[in-house]
Amino acid sequence: MNLNKIAYTALVAFSAAIATLVISHGLLGTRADATEPPRVAPISREELARHNSRDSCWKAIDGKVYDITAYIPDHPSPEAVLLAWCGKDASEGWHNKRPGVAHSGAASRLLAGYLIGELEGGPAPEPGLPPAPVGRAAHPDGKLLLELAPGTYLDGRYRGSFLDRGEMQVGMQFDLRDGRLTALEYRHLAYGGIDYLALAEDAPLSPVTRQYRQVADYLTGKPLHHIFDLYQPEQVVTDIDGYTGATLRTSKVISAIRDGLNRGVYQWPGE
Repeated sequence: MNLNKIAYTALVAFSAAIATLVISHGLLGTRADATEPPRVAPISREELARHNSRDSCWKAIDGKVYDITAYIPDHPSPEAVLLAWCGKDASEGWHNKRPGVAHSGAASRLLAGYLIGELEGGPAPEPGLPPAPVGRAAHPDGKLLLELAPGTYLDGRYRGSFLDRGEMQVGMQFDLRDGRLTALEYRHLAYGGIDYLALAEDAPLSPVTRQYRQVADYLTGKPLHHIFDLYQPEQVVTDIDGYTGATLRTSKVISAIRDGLNRGVYQWPGE
């Protein structure tokens, strides 16, 4: 009787071990399957070409196809700019938004949400460069860039501007108090004949104005050398519809502030 109990116990233990192995194998197989990236459908060039209108706009970029129909009303450029690429391979336009200037990383992340397939016979995606460091340490210390020394810049009100080809694009006024920036305001903010300070809140380019105001808010109360944080605008302002690093040019603000410093005090405190 005792031998029968021992044999029965051994059989139960063996069966449990086998069941555990089977279940574990099944779980591992499921987990491995879950890590595989989702496959996207192949799309022919003929199918791509059929979606060439405002009502259905597909475009191919680096061998992948995107349906951007829903995004057309939100795109900051005139609608005709986007419609010109519907039904076509738009890689050239994507990588040269302006001559030699590609769309920003934020715009790439936005585009990824519209992926619907891969272009048959299309080129493989261009190999990407290693991502640049995102920490502010990627740039030299602001104090070194400004060559700051105690008392270099006196307390007072400053005015400076950034001009390009004779057009004033950014005009700023700011105060220095104990080496800290205060009372920052834009006296001029324009590009290509557009006065950003005069735009209505619901204007297509008003997000750019809001971002520039966020820049001023960010700098308020900070030591002067923090102007160099603006070389990485994605860490300073809220990205609104992919504007960061695209239409927003924070280097113009840096230039306007430095221009004011070079000109010297515009108005002494208390005047």
